[in-house]
Amino acid sequence: MKEKFLLFTTGGGSSDPLNWSKDEAALYPVSKFNGIRPGSGNTLVLYFEGGSTVTLKIKNGLHIRIMLAIANAIYSSEASVISIADIDSGRLINQDICGVTIS
Repeated sequence: MKEKFLLFTTGGGSSDPLNWSKDEAALYPVSKFNGIRPGSGNTLVLYFEGGSTVTLKIKNGLHIRIMLAIANAIYSSEASVISIADIDSGRLINQDICGVTIS
């Protein structure tokens, strides 16, 4: 089976696409995805091997809905790159995602 990748962008790359930094866009292999948990009432934190995290800002209290959307996309998508939260191009796995922070 081919490897799938999860794409995240923060929206900062659209202001100067020639000078993106590591905190503006990230592409992680699904095989390095370690889990997800609520960070607060309006955030979800995704954990990746090596200590990287992606925090999704979400509409308050919709954690389960977004976690299920991510899990379903990982399981059922046939695409090599799954846009979980590509703020720069407006592609979101769920419209209740409002922002991204990459650490």
